[in-house]
Amino acid sequence: MKMKTWVQQKTPREQLILLAGLGVVMVVLVWQLLWQPMLQAKALSAQRVSNAEQSLLAVRSLAGELVSARASSTAGTGGSVNPAQLLDESASALGLRIASLEPAADNSSVAVRLNDVSMATVLAWLYDIENSGNMNIDSLTLSPVTTPGNVTVSLRLRGR
Repeated sequence: MKMKTWVQQKTPREQLILLAGLGVVMVVLVWQLLWQPMLQAKALSAQRVSNAEQSLLAVRSLAGELVSARASSTAGTGGSVNPAQLLDESASALGLRIASLEPAADNSSVAVRLNDVSMATVLAWLYDIENSGNMNIDSLTLSPVTTPGNVTVSLRLRGR
């Protein structure tokens, strides 16, 4: 009630100035509290959509490469995959030396042992094996050795 009487005591020109000032304050508040956050959210959403589209393109490209790699590997081997040969080649490519490699009688699985090898290199090798699409890891045992960062690995791999 005091505010109303205070405003009524002002001259019409002062009342008009107060009303205009109140309008400016309201516009600024609407801008700062409503419009600005909506514009920022829209920009963030557009960025997320752009990132998702780039990821989708990368995944589609990798999927195409995977399909062509699988087709060429199947065509190159005539459909038969020798697990022992694949393991020896992939280990040699990373500089690993297989201590023992014992294929099963039906040649569908292989027991492998690596002595005193770098854990990082073993993990990279196991990643390559799993992602090659030719073999699955059935069992894995890692044992530490005296050399820091190195392990002894025993594993059984099965062809897909």
